[in-house]
Amino acid sequence: MNAVASTAAPAAPAPPTAQLPWLGIVAVLLGAVATTLTSRLTSIGLADVRGAVSAGFDEGAWIPTAFSASQMFIGPIAIFLGRAFSPRRVLLAGCVVYGVSEFLIPFAPNLRVMVLLQCVAGLGSGTFIPLTAAFILVGLPKKLWPWGLAAYAMNIILGLNVASSLEGWYVEHVRWDWIFWQNSILAVPMMFLYWFGLLRLPIDKAFLRGGDFRGMLTGAIGFTLVFIALDQGDRLDWFSSNFVIGMLAAGLIALGLFLLHETTLPAPSVDFRLLIRRNVFLCILLITATRFLVTSSNTLVANFLIQVRDLRPLEVGNALLWVALPQLIIAPSVAWLLNRIDARFAIGVGFSIATAGFLLSTGITSEWAEGDFKVALLLQAIGETLELTAVIYFFAHHIGPADGITFGAIIQTARLFGGELGTSLLISFTRKAEQYHSNLIGQHVLGDSPLTEARLNTYATAVGQLTQGTGSAQARGAGLLVAAVRRQAYTLSILDGFLLAACVGTVAVLIVLCLREPPELVTPPAVPPLPDPATAQRA
Repeated sequence: MNAVASTAAPAAPAPPTAQLPWLGIVAVLLGAVATTLTSRLTSIGLADVRGAVSAGFDEGAWIPTAFSASQMFIGPIAIFLGRAFSPRRVLLAGCVVYGVSEFLIPFAPNLRVMVLLQCVAGLGSGTFIPLTAAFILVGLPKKLWPWGLAAYAMNIILGLNVASSLEGWYVEHVRWDWIFWQNSILAVPMMFLYWFGLLRLPIDKAFLRGGDFRGMLTGAIGFTLVFIALDQGDRLDWFSSNFVIGMLAAGLIALGLFLLHETTLPAPSVDFRLLIRRNVFLCILLITATRFLVTSSNTLVANFLIQVRDLRPLEVGNALLWVALPQLIIAPSVAWLLNRIDARFAIGVGFSIATAGFLLSTGITSEWAEGDFKVALLLQAIGETLELTAVIYFFAHHIGPADGITFGAIIQTARLFGGELGTSLLISFTRKAEQYHSNLIGQHVLGDSPLTEARLNTYATAVGQLTQGTGSAQARGAGLLVAAVRRQAYTLSILDGFLLAACVGTVAVLIVLCLREPPELVTPPAVPPLPDPATAQRA
């Protein structure tokens, strides 16, 4: 009976997959780590990079912004390019552009040239995430989806947390130029993997003629302007700056025109009806929350160790390795689990574990060193990898392999905006919290208080035995007291940051409870399926 049934209703032909899928998974791995590591390394090593081109603080702030904003710009356009020319061609071109520009950056004679090369590098690397994430759905069998997504999640977290160690080692043992040159070296194996691991598909000339390039360009401009406003907002004091207000207004207008344009098309490039569905909308929120938690675990610990404990980037990296290195074990374990348990359960458990790690960090004092964060960072590493991999895996079941390129663009946008929102919110929040705590502590440091006098005398006695320093011993002792107040205020602001991250994790767990089972049949894709190479050759 089974034989008769199978004869009567033959199975639909499977979509084409890559001949060497594991090479594709490694390509996803390298693409994610290259994109994340480049952005993070530039931010951490910004002081050395600014010094190389004699740029001030305000001018140099545009160096990392140029790279990330270019990534945001190319993300929506990558949908069009990947659909028309095939992901393989676009990724190979992106590798060449990325590798060459990263090699040239250390030779930049001035800030203007460096920012221009950063933009070019961002355009090249900005294709990696949307198109390699799309490859997971388009080019891999469904049973390998968890492994590709785990590679993606692992290397975002790995790249963020290993950057401090790399930057410190480059500056102390070789040259700062290797912050960029390492990326040129990384581009070589990436080209090899894209060449052999991705599908060879023909150019879709019909789509190229009728593609919605105008809509994609408008959307890219809107997202980029909003991103720049978020990235520069804290430095320019947000709505006190006409530049920030203008960027936000122009970006929101461009996004509005993009939405209006897409609704007028008979076959829009982005089906917004898909984005407002309950599970899909909740998944986007969860991806953004995950990116916020990943940014929090990295930023808060690093800032505390630098500002309070006066550690160098290489020493800070020793603590963050407790998040980075366990990924080599955590990510494969998560991939194995996702083929055996409900993804919603994995998402909830991941957020719960990460939240526990942040709550554990609220016991911080100004005496904590890198070793005191080990358990908390390990919990955050386990939870963040589990939740990020599981939520993207669950999300993929609502999009389907035929709409993989759009899926990749959504992931790229949520990743960049989630990270930028997390960074901007944390910096602004901890800065305001430090001012608040400094004011409260200062109210208890009274000039005529016996405790204050005793502390000043202790400091004055300690520094009076030293010959270094200018001013009287009493004045230098007062300076030490001010530094102690600042150190305690900054510690309390970091504690508040951990509490904020724990609150975000708790809200995310509540959102997970609202997720429904994914549909058995995915809806028609917003982007037509990629052509079958065999069919195209016969035609």
